[in-house]
Amino acid sequence: MKINGWLFVDKPEGISSRKVVDLISNSLSSKKVGHGGTLDPMASGLLPIAIGEATKTIGVIQQFKKQYEFIIKWGEKTSTDDKTGLIISCVKTRPSLKSIKKNLLKFVGEIEQIPPKFSAIKINGQRAYKLARNNENFLLDPRTVYIDTLKIKKYLDTDHCSFECICSKGTYIRALGRDLGESMNCFGHLVKLRRTHIGNFSNKFAILLDLSEKVIHSSTILKNILPIEKVLENLPFVNLAKKQENALRNGQKICLNELLIDDQKKFFLINGNNDYMICKYDNKPICFFKIENNFVKPTRVFNL
Repeated sequence: MKINGWLFVDKPEGISSRKVVDLISNSLSSKKVGHGGTLDPMASGLLPIAIGEATKTIGVIQQFKKQYEFIIKWGEKTSTDDKTGLIISCVKTRPSLKSIKKNLLKFVGEIEQIPPKFSAIKINGQRAYKLARNNENFLLDPRTVYIDTLKIKKYLDTDHCSFECICSKGTYIRALGRDLGESMNCFGHLVKLRRTHIGNFSNKFAILLDLSEKVIHSSTILKNILPIEKVLENLPFVNLAKKQENALRNGQKICLNELLIDDQKKFFLINGNNDYMICKYDNKPICFFKIENNFVKPTRVFNL
């Protein structure tokens, strides 16, 4: 039996995202398993797992905004920007609640951040974290990310404060904590990080897996799999006739004018900035497509 769909796991602390993928892959005896956004081993929360043909839609879920809850400890800078690293600098300065609120404003909207050196970014084909472990000197380029909201959840004590954040893809919360601390001359690193939402999906969609077991019972997975369509719901799409579906499944392209769509939608499809557009037949996704010279050309076909 072919298994296709999305499984949302509530990943606990202390296990890598790759390990969760491997456990599910082994349980289902399937090599086509991947995740839709890494969570560090020290982090917990919502980890989307793509199974079978859903792996073709990983790029879609990676575009969604993400929401996190996290705790920063002030006064210490670590090598990893979280509690798993070595303490490399300390100060006695601690920020006031007023100072934290004031400085938060600097990190809302479009910002530049330099990713942590212990990250999966590739430098000349090598993962940054591997270079960092070997104490090699290297620089990471800053990247532009977008912070929708960043607010204090609770002022815990003089050393700790918890926050909530909604942000774009590519945002490093560890870097956010590090930079917030440096903006107040007090350093800071994450001691807790939890992802609570990805797009419209929250932890209520997630299941807890018994990771003490070497093999997760496939029945636990199967009854919680969501169909691929759940992730594709809000994407622009066109409906096909049976003949058109067959053509696209065989890698052929069809003239856009053959599709029964109004001029406004046609204009949007041609001129909109859409990385992911879908052709459907009988309300089922058939393929991603792009438009070239007024032709609909399949870019990735689903074998459902």
